[in-house]
Amino acid sequence: MRILFLSFLLFVSSRGNTQILFAGNHVLEGYLGMPNMTRFSGGINFITAEITEGEVSKFKGLAPSGIRYSYLLTENVSFGFDLIYNKSDVTRSSTDTLYNGITGQWVYETNLKREVSTRLRFHARINFHISTGLPESDSYFGIGFGTNNRWIKSYKNNELDKLWKGSEASILPFSMRICYGYRYFFGYNWGISGEVGLGGPLLSIGVSYKV
Repeated sequence: MRILFLSFLLFVSSRGNTQILFAGNHVLEGYLGMPNMTRFSGGINFITAEITEGEVSKFKGLAPSGIRYSYLLTENVSFGFDLIYNKSDVTRSSTDTLYNGITGQWVYETNLKREVSTRLRFHARINFHISTGLPESDSYFGIGFGTNNRWIKSYKNNELDKLWKGSEASILPFSMRICYGYRYFFGYNWGISGEVGLGGPLLSIGVSYKV
């Protein structure tokens, strides 16, 4: 029984030492997220509760992406920040029917409607690290809380029609994130990372640098 107990302690100790991050380490990550949810909004502006009619003729933008930083307070807990930026630019063409009172005829007018939405979030983050048993890897659960800044510009035929910003453009003045992440280091400094979560990118892939 004593032998089994000692063997268990050695096993736990060996797993506790098989890690790449230690107290005092700094980790900086740049990442790209996916997907850009504006593609699937169906033309509804959830902030202004307006429905933009017309077929999408052009879409461009950046899914939630940014920079993360963390400092390991202990081998199991790190604290840092997450800067998340995303943008969507949607152009639609719509045909409106108008009545001309002078000629007494109905006329058709084609308009280009464009909506540009920009969002910036700054989160304070705390991560709880979990041993993977692999000396090159790190995994963690993270929680973030911070700002929620958004700007929405609506254009009609290339002219600015409406502008929402501040409290007009955001349902809540704050934002949150919960996530799970995994890192794999090829050497002492450089690695790759992946994260899934809510309140930001559903999925992100990045490059990690540790000092």
